[in-house]
Amino acid sequence: MSQLVGWLSSNTAVLSILGAAVAFIWSTAQQVAQRKHESREREFQAFHKLVKELVSSDSADGVMWIDRQAAVAFELRHFPRYYEFTQRMLLALKEKWKADQWPRLVEEIDLTLKHIQQKK
Repeated sequence: MSQLVGWLSSNTAVLSILGAAVAFIWSTAQQVAQRKHESREREFQAFHKLVKELVSSDSADGVMWIDRQAAVAFELRHFPRYYEFTQRMLLALKEKWKADQWPRLVEEIDLTLKHIQQKK
């Protein structure tokens, strides 16, 4: 026991540095984890906002804005975490909007689907 006390007292500086290093590493790891969580939350919010803009009309009369929707279909390429859902959603919307005869929007959907297939 006295040897342990002697060793501890003779290595106080090293133990202090080691303790500070452990505390620094722990706080850094927690900060990185928090930032990752916040980033995923921002990505979640942005993705769901885009989906809403894609499938919802702008006005009370239900008019869809094709250019905005085409831009949203393009932006969905930047969310690889959601590719599986995006692919299913765009395939269903493509069938619906093909029947509504919106070729520019269908073309952008096809390009996004092609992009997703290449990235998988």
